[in-house]
Amino acid sequence: MSMVHDDALVGELFAELEQIGTVDAHEHLPTEEACLKEERDFFSLFQCYCPADLVSAGATDEDMAFLGDRQRAAGVRWERFKPLLSAIRTGAYARSALIVVRDVLGLEDLNDDTYEAVGEGLRDIHKPGLYDYILKERSNISACIQCWCLGSEPYPDYFYHLAPGPEVVDLHNRGALDALAKRCDHAVHTLDDVLECMTQVVEKWRANPKVVGIKSAHAYGRSLAFQKVNRSVAEDVFNKVLSNEGHALSTTEALPLQDYLMFQLVARAEAVGLPMVFHTGIQAGNYNRIANANPLLLQPILEEFPRAKIDLFHGGMPWVREVAILAKYFPGVHLNMAWMHIINAAQARSALAEWLDMVPNTKIFGFGGDYHTVEKVYGHLKIARQNVAMVLAEKIREGAYTRQEASMVARRLMRENPDRFYQLGLD
Repeated sequence: MSMVHDDALVGELFAELEQIGTVDAHEHLPTEEACLKEERDFFSLFQCYCPADLVSAGATDEDMAFLGDRQRAAGVRWERFKPLLSAIRTGAYARSALIVVRDVLGLEDLNDDTYEAVGEGLRDIHKPGLYDYILKERSNISACIQCWCLGSEPYPDYFYHLAPGPEVVDLHNRGALDALAKRCDHAVHTLDDVLECMTQVVEKWRANPKVVGIKSAHAYGRSLAFQKVNRSVAEDVFNKVLSNEGHALSTTEALPLQDYLMFQLVARAEAVGLPMVFHTGIQAGNYNRIANANPLLLQPILEEFPRAKIDLFHGGMPWVREVAILAKYFPGVHLNMAWMHIINAAQARSALAEWLDMVPNTKIFGFGGDYHTVEKVYGHLKIARQNVAMVLAEKIREGAYTRQEASMVARRLMRENPDRFYQLGLD
């Protein structure tokens, strides 16, 4: 979708934002090698995030299986998809895909006349160099922060990685304990052994120049209300894990141990200067329990570690005002707009406008694609730049910012803040 800039100031700011080598502050991209093994057709642009909207619009499990079955003719699948696309095309998830159709593939829209050409266009660019083409050449991205990969995979050199916190926190069964022991070459018989292994793992992460933080996505499976637990209580749970070789403890049974270990992990991350990253707010997919992801539930951790480097993903949507209070209260808390612009572009703009009034402008990261589909990073970033341009233009009109201050904030949001926080060394 071409961005229409009837407003000259917004257009000027948008053009300026395009020139800023952007830090993409969160991705889930496969390696290019793995990506190139995937088939591409018109539906490829709708297989990340859009399924949630399709299900919400009434798509059944059978519909989704049918649409993803590339053994069926594209035309038959298109006819099944067309009414569903009509229901979701005005949402930001689909908008990102349609921007790719228009800008990257050079087609006016996805419709009866173009669905085959969309597939052909995607296949034409689906070749070695795809990541550089989309991320560097078309998007002007200087660095990507990738989730849960440790740098050994063949990613481009501008990719950095978040380590998987669950490896040292989610120890619900003997298998998890054995895996931890193997990573450290250290037997695990006691809780002290677990803590020694955790220390070793965190130090290994810190020693890897491509690992720039540690991520928790626990809000998908439990509440973010991590509590400070007495060691003896955690030890009792650990001993149950150790003695139950045949099965894992339930989430509820394991909760005290998980809580204890999360506090231990944050302490170690702070000690070595690695940021902790927490998923907060809306979860991907359907049928989730949103109450688990309220960022205010992290208050006990933030009180215990007020200056630890904490990155709160997704602006806590829908708790965008509450999350701003946390960043205002606690020196270490930073706000990451990853995913926000394609969840709700209007709410992302509103949140950013309010955050810039409440929070130091050095504590906000303006963009993270948060995609499995590399082509759509381009579409998302275009929406994000439009949002930032609109917010900054309004600040200028209000008299809150000079034009020069708007440029300063733009560069901080899109590059300097995540570069500094994650110690990428770009500038």
